[in-house]
Amino acid sequence: MIQNSIKLFMIFSLTSVLFVGSALAQDADDRTKLLAESQKPFLKGEYEKAIKIFDEMLEIYPTDSKIFEMKGVALSNLRLESTLAMQPQQNVSAGDPSNFNKLSMLEFYKALEINSNSVLALNGMGLGFGNFGEYSEAEQYFKKALEIDPDNEITQNYLYSLEKLMEKYSLNIFENPTKKPDFLQKIEEMTIPYWVKNNAGWWAEDKISDNDFIAGIEYLTKNKIISISSQNNKENSSDVIPSWIKNNAGWWSAGKISDEDFLSGIKYLIENSVIKVNAPTNSELVQKELERKAWNFEQYLKDIQNDVKNQNRYVENINPSEYVIIKYWKDYNKWNLEQYLNKPEIFPDRNVWLDPETDRYVIEYKVYINEQPLGLPIDHVSTLENSFNFWEKHSNLQANDGKKVDIKFDTTETKSEANVWVTWVVRNMGEGVLGHANLGKGIVEVAIGSYGCDGSFQLFGVDTVEYIMTHELGHSISLGHSTNPESIMYPSISNTDYAYCLLN
Repeated sequence: MIQNSIKLFMIFSLTSVLFVGSALAQDADDRTKLLAESQKPFLKGEYEKAIKIFDEMLEIYPTDSKIFEMKGVALSNLRLESTLAMQPQQNVSAGDPSNFNKLSMLEFYKALEINSNSVLALNGMGLGFGNFGEYSEAEQYFKKALEIDPDNEITQNYLYSLEKLMEKYSLNIFENPTKKPDFLQKIEEMTIPYWVKNNAGWWAEDKISDNDFIAGIEYLTKNKIISISSQNNKENSSDVIPSWIKNNAGWWSAGKISDEDFLSGIKYLIENSVIKVNAPTNSELVQKELERKAWNFEQYLKDIQNDVKNQNRYVENINPSEYVIIKYWKDYNKWNLEQYLNKPEIFPDRNVWLDPETDRYVIEYKVYINEQPLGLPIDHVSTLENSFNFWEKHSNLQANDGKKVDIKFDTTETKSEANVWVTWVVRNMGEGVLGHANLGKGIVEVAIGSYGCDGSFQLFGVDTVEYIMTHELGHSISLGHSTNPESIMYPSISNTDYAYCLLN
């Protein structure tokens, strides 16, 4: 028989399982050890300690884009007050958010110079420009990321956030972006950097060496302007570039051959080892151009900083997670019900009866849904209906006497008549803890975000919030934890989906 009142009430918690992501390699080498060492302070929000380790690693692995990405995330998060290391009780003073944002973007820039197809770095650049109120520029980076990974939910969420902001403030009319340096503007307007074409002309006139010309071609292959499918290694191939290629390069530089024709010809020559792209990539000419580009980009960011200050520019960040945590901190006791977790006796018993027509037990619950702050970016409250439906349609629940059980949830606006109070919270419930619930009746608390992705508070996606709520409601109807990893009542969740975390 199902007992109408349960004497033993327990608080059950759902925890998350942290897996080392793709940014952390699995090989047992020095790089992995250093990354593992950096992960500990990183996930605690102690980013300065993590950055010191990243700097040590970059001295050993100066072309590892992943390390630049991780350092960029750490610097970006240093500007936040919503990290584990910046929670109110820690009394840690904040640094200069604008400078941290600039420094993080410089790291993402370096990562993109190494790997132009890094979605994480493109998203990081988009986030950085958004943090400066350069929303149109941010949009361009997110769109680039989406071209590479069309299904990336993080990118999609940021683009949606941007669209809402641009619509809210009519930014298509009133946005006043900082002027981009002419040097950067010219580079963006040309698929092929102008210096590569200049190199071709100088090479045709014997003003630069073969290696300098090849360095420009390597730049095109590295940045996917020329896509090489394969390269044949001919044993008898010569290191001397045929003279007729020099003629073509001169004609191309002079505009007598189209970009498409010249590049398709170069592609054929590379794939058939007529041209060997194995000259050093740090050619003096290439290095100077890359340094010039990096200098212009940093100057661009400084100009943006000055405009933000001089224009007194209002900036609404495109990651709403930090705003959400402030909303919940302001009226802490309004949203959090932890003071009632150990008081299940104050809640009325659920209604249990036997349906004579079906010979099944019906357990009726009245649920009070706690008020939530206004203006939340993700509608997690509406998913509660899905959690109700999951248990109401669950056909395998069984009472002690073997009879089947049906669950029914009804909502009420009166706390005193509710068997269960449901709320969504933002607080540190304990390491890896995502929700709390009393067994049988009482409080259900579900986290809408956590610090488990990158040490800063990040909102969950709605599917994760719904999963946690469904699990905790299972405790409310007297179900304990399951040992089956496939069960909704398994005590841990291995796939927590974050809506805006760059490392998701």
